[in-house]
Amino acid sequence: MKKLLFSLMLGSAMIFTGCNEDDEIIPASDFVTPDFSMTVESVITTDVAIQDAIESVDYEVDLFSGTAATLEGLSADAGTSADLKSGTGDQYRNRYRLGEAPDVNVDQNDGDFPKTITLDYGEETELENGRIISGLVEIVISAPMNTEGATRTVTFTSFSVDSLVINGTITKELVSLDDGRVVHIVRDLVVTLPDGTEVECYADLERTWNQGMGTPFNFGDDQMSITGFANCQDSDGNEYRREIRQALQLRGDCRYIAEGEVMYSANGLAFGSLNYGDGTCDNTCEMTASREQKRFAVGKRVREQAGKGGQN
Repeated sequence: MKKLLFSLMLGSAMIFTGCNEDDEIIPASDFVTPDFSMTVESVITTDVAIQDAIESVDYEVDLFSGTAATLEGLSADAGTSADLKSGTGDQYRNRYRLGEAPDVNVDQNDGDFPKTITLDYGEETELENGRIISGLVEIVISAPMNTEGATRTVTFTSFSVDSLVINGTITKELVSLDDGRVVHIVRDLVVTLPDGTEVECYADLERTWNQGMGTPFNFGDDQMSITGFANCQDSDGNEYRREIRQALQLRGDCRYIAEGEVMYSANGLAFGSLNYGDGTCDNTCEMTASREQKRFAVGKRVREQAGKGGQN
């Protein structure tokens, strides 16, 4: 992963220097056709599906550990965890199909930190929005959640979201509470697709929880924005960088990323962009590349080999 991060940072520095002064998306006529083994559509649609799955589990982690009130609630319920395991606790009833939440275990560490929360989704836990989650998530919390610099280290075991298997770690550090809850996130993950394709990504992000912090068990009023980048490499040999050019907007009442723009590059040259829309909650986004502009449904992946002499 260090080799991947270093090589992509060197290349991408050329194109993204000066982005702070001009956030316009590069016209499609200026996009290059990268020397990929798979089509641009394959790389982008796969990446979008992966990010959709990762954002969903990241939100799950926040729901169970993201605020002091949440942690206090779980700690208070630790002695009556049957309610949490069966999903009958009022705070989680409405998020999961038939009220069946993951099994929750809180290691209190005799009232001291670090504390550890384990979420067990079993073979299958279904959210009300239809998403399927399985496996184990371990969250190690270093300090009280309103402490600047407090970290949460998230580790996945036999974990999957909608048939995408996720391995690796996520580290979340509280940066500020002055203007929303600002968290620095580092993701070092490998995602395996159903066909066996692996995509390794290192992401450096900042997430701001803009609304809903005061109501930790009312998911419908949550609003978050995400900025940052990721460097990725798939098992077909394609390396690329994903740069968020307009902050991604997430809402607790929407299964999908509702708004935002992303730029894709390889070897320092942009080859495509992605627009998630105007804030409407739907499962579509629009891809623009050198030879095409196309709307597609999030999760509908394409895996096609690039033709000789160019894409498609």
